Amino acid sequence: MTNRGASEGKPTRRRTTPLTAVEADLAVAIAPLRVRWAANAALRPVSAAAMRGIRAKAARLGLSAEAISEAAGAAIADVARAVAAARDPERLLPIFLLAGSDRDAVYGLEAALALADGKRRIVVALCGSKARPEHATAAGAWDRLESANRVERYRIPNMRESAHFRAGLEEVAVLIESLGGAPSNAAPEVPLLAGIDLLRRARSVGVPCIAANGPIGLDPDSGARRRGAPGADISVLFHRPLITHQTAASKRLLGEVLVAPIGIPAEADALAV
Repeated sequence: MTNRGASEGKPTRRRTTPLTAVEADLAVAIAPLRVRWAANAALRPVSAAAMRGIRAKAARLGLSAEAISEAAGAAIADVARAVAAARDPERLLPIFLLAGSDRDAVYGLEAALALADGKRRIVVALCGSKARPEHATAAGAWDRLESANRVERYRIPNMRESAHFRAGLEEVAVLIESLGGAPSNAAPEVPLLAGIDLLRRARSVGVPCIAANGPIGLDPDSGARRRGAPGADISVLFHRPLITHQTAASKRLLGEVLVAPIGIPAEADALAV
């Protein structure tokens, strides 16, 4: 990927159409993780509000938000490694990450930290109007990336800056989307629109896209979808499936779904005891 002058449960619904070659390759790449995390995927779906309650109780039991974010980032990194290795075993292509400024951005940024092992170039683009993410935990992860091995940080505040990344999108092993931003009555801000444009373009040239905690444009509380939402090839969710993700419309945006454990103790989940 080049940059020229940029600034810084219900059972899963069975598929009724044949897998494309790309989908089949992705399914093979993530199969070991699907097996490893099968117990979480099989848990009964809950509402987004119930999931927040589970996490709040876990916090009262001593599981910090930082520990949850680190576990979530490690899970996303595992998926990205598997997909990148299948697409580019020689490790010549970078992993590209698009991050927003809200709380959910921390999952992608923690994934970038977990991937910074020196074996592959990691390009992180913050789609925001400020120099750092606005949410404190995401800002902390962004700051730690400054000294991470083989990590390049950039900022995309507008469409002009995003243009610097478009030409090299086909040279990306995998894209991690951590933009956040559920549907609302207001249109997304310009930096998010720039990120969405890059995400859409990446998918159009065949780059596998992994959504952290679900893709942008899909509201986990209501299941509402923003028109034109680009969707993802793989969505990494955490602890339990969500009820709003069970509809056919949601599944089209989610792509392949993996539900990763993040260390939630059974005592924090009333449905587990």
